[in-house]
Amino acid sequence: MVIVVGAIVLVALVAFVTERNWLGLARGVAPLLLIEYIVYLLFWAPGVTISPAGVTLINIVRSHRVSWPAIQRIETKYALTLHTAIGKYVAWAAPAPGIFAASRATQSDMRGLPESTYGPDKNIGPGDIPSSDSGLAGYHVRRQWEQYRDAGLLDRVEGTGVETTWHVRDLVILGALIVVSIVANAI
Repeated sequence: MVIVVGAIVLVALVAFVTERNWLGLARGVAPLLLIEYIVYLLFWAPGVTISPAGVTLINIVRSHRVSWPAIQRIETKYALTLHTAIGKYVAWAAPAPGIFAASRATQSDMRGLPESTYGPDKNIGPGDIPSSDSGLAGYHVRRQWEQYRDAGLLDRVEGTGVETTWHVRDLVILGALIVVSIVANAI
């Protein structure tokens, strides 16, 4: 999506230049870059990173670093969600599958998953299917969390176990593009 929108933005900018439409270029460059930057923030920048220290959920405007001991429960109903004593943290990058993707799941997709994936009736939800974004991220997080739990490494939480960081640079760039877009088109 980011590449397709980027290509469209590039074609539009080249068209302004080749037609020597300098007013159109002056008015159009900031809004076009704004659109591309929003698409980047929504579809490229988010992620889930697993490390020996914990899980980092990189969302649109902030990231949450959740230590392994702070995680009490892992859910994938709507998206990968880490539950802690102080709240829940959702991964924008790992949404649950839609109905079509969930309907294509086979019995083999539901075997060999970490034990905390299964409910009391030994079933899994659509968000736990490993071929989905939430299911794959949930699989890796659960597997690592269970290894640490079984080794007795999750007994002590330092502080809250969660560190939230705002993406100040991204917010400043986004704000600047919005302001420049408004000013350029007000002239």
